[in-house]
Amino acid sequence: MAPGPLGGDRRSAQIEAHAALILGLVDQKSNITLKEIRAELAKAGVSAGIGTLWRFFDRRQMTWKKTPPMPRSKTGLTS
Repeated sequence: MAPGPLGGDRRSAQIEAHAALILGLVDQKSNITLKEIRAELAKAGVSAGIGTLWRFFDRRQMTWKKTPPMPRSKTGLTS
């Protein structure tokens, strides 16, 4: 008998199996939130947490920067 492999990622394959669905959701709606993706996955019978989805996109180096609705005031009070 020999010991099994130590450490490493053992669960990402579960979410990677649904990569086409997740990436398709992002293609349909570019500003979709992780919570919305999670809800759509639940409709398809897939259970995934927010952290799982975040790591899924992190592996693909996909990020979305949100822009503020208005620029900051440069003349505002700064007490």
